[in-house]
Amino acid sequence: MKAAILFDSSAYLEASLKERSDLFQVDFTLALPNGEIITESTDESHLENFFEQWMQEGTEQPKTAQPNVQDYHTAFQKIIDEGYDTVFGVYLSSSVSGTLQTAYSIGQEYKDKLTIHNFDAVGLSVNMEQLIVQMTRMIDAGKSYEKIKDEMTWLMDQSRFFIAIEKHDNLIKGGRGRALNELENNSFKTLPVLEYVPGDMPVLTKTFRTNKNRNRSLAELTADYQKKYPDYKIQVGIGHTLSEDKALRLKSAIQELLPEQSVEIRMIGTAFCSHLGKNALSLGLMPVTKEVE
Repeated sequence: MKAAILFDSSAYLEASLKERSDLFQVDFTLALPNGEIITESTDESHLENFFEQWMQEGTEQPKTAQPNVQDYHTAFQKIIDEGYDTVFGVYLSSSVSGTLQTAYSIGQEYKDKLTIHNFDAVGLSVNMEQLIVQMTRMIDAGKSYEKIKDEMTWLMDQSRFFIAIEKHDNLIKGGRGRALNELENNSFKTLPVLEYVPGDMPVLTKTFRTNKNRNRSLAELTADYQKKYPDYKIQVGIGHTLSEDKALRLKSAIQELLPEQSVEIRMIGTAFCSHLGKNALSLGLMPVTKEVE
């Protein structure tokens, strides 16, 4: 087996991981209110300009678009041309995007040349990266197709993914914040935490009055999650929408309870900055399979 990984850009992989020759990406784009189409990015200066120009009060919200059909054809053909016979696909949660369904439909045209198995990520950002990292380690270790498929499916079943946002309106306007509708007429400012769950839109878990209380609750949730897997290491990842200081404070809260726990921090790119707004955080939790420890 010579395996490649195909994923959409909402995984927001760190640069060194993206440099692997067996990883292939299809990109989300955004249509700006002025008619310009841009490819999403995690470049800090790009994001600063994006928030300054297009995410101000009263500005029409940019519209995200999933990778187009030709992007998948191009990726699959390149994978074949480079001698791969197997593709593991990792795509944004199907409850909020059609990337998985598009990948499946296009992949059917290549099933005579490739063995393809797609994973429906529970969330985006660090959750997808955590899965891809473990998958690359299993590929490097020479694990079989069935072993990789089974272990990654187990990891997806065990993973949890949360988003913590400052404002409700961007997610609601983008059609992904149904759970927040009840908060719209609340005269008190609240800081909601939503969880991505398989087969549904993100669900509201709790609201908070302060970031400190929210961080403490997420840290306690992380500690409880670790207790569920006493025989496993866990991966903890924080994503942020141009709000590294907030991500660092959440990391500090987690490590107060779990001093030995590694916590990765990643930027969230333009497409989901447009839905989550500035100062939003994501939190991804996943065990580390025994196959790659």
